[in-house]
Amino acid sequence: MNELQRELLDVHGLDSVAAYSGREALEAHDRDPADAVLLDLMLPEIDGFETCRRLRTRNTRPLPIVVITALDSDDCRRRSFEAGADAFFTKPFDPDEVIRTIHMLLEAKGE
Repeated sequence: MNELQRELLDVHGLDSVAAYSGREALEAHDRDPADAVLLDLMLPEIDGFETCRRLRTRNTRPLPIVVITALDSDDCRRRSFEAGADAFFTKPFDPDEVIRTIHMLLEAKGE
């Protein structure tokens, strides 16, 4: 998650932790499980698809995973949902729509 995305979450009262690789994201989640994840697909070490799969298998409670990526293809969208993503946005994205989606997913999953 980049600083702009962190700022977007903070402005809307959502705490965030930045991770700059798939491995960092998994380690951060293991230390302190997230309520929701914004995930890019182009990550070093472990790509976003595999990071998403691993987050799904490690989590014992519902976890909204929202993909935000520059990879705008039907294949990336399909692979994201197959990996366990709940929503998919391409850059540039509408910040309000992302926030609405996160809130909707949190409510649906009982957060």
